[in-house]
Amino acid sequence: MKKIILISILAFLTSCIGKHRVDVWKTMAIAPGDSIVVQKVKAPVTLEIKNLSNEKLTLISQLDMPKTINANSHLDYRLPKKSRLILENQNADSVSIHLHYSSSKPIIINNKELR
Repeated sequence: MKKIILISILAFLTSCIGKHRVDVWKTMAIAPGDSIVVQKVKAPVTLEIKNLSNEKLTLISQLDMPKTINANSHLDYRLPKKSRLILENQNADSVSIHLHYSSSKPIIINNKELR
């Protein structure tokens, strides 16, 4: 009987592996001439980036996506697995963004893992 209970508990735990979602909201400031680098993601990521400033923000990626986020606007995008994104501030003033991402694995931004 104990073996049956143990096997059922292990089966339940293995069915839950991989279903955990990472859901993070973060407000960040990008200094003039600086950038935020989203490293290659290990799982598809849903990104929502809101530009909170009066300056446009440049996006650098190999993907077919918008190249800028205009002042006081936002971008919703699904970043595929093994892709990366660079948000670059080419303005003389700093730019504030609100970043929301959702994925099954954490992402690395500027060599730091966000959870």
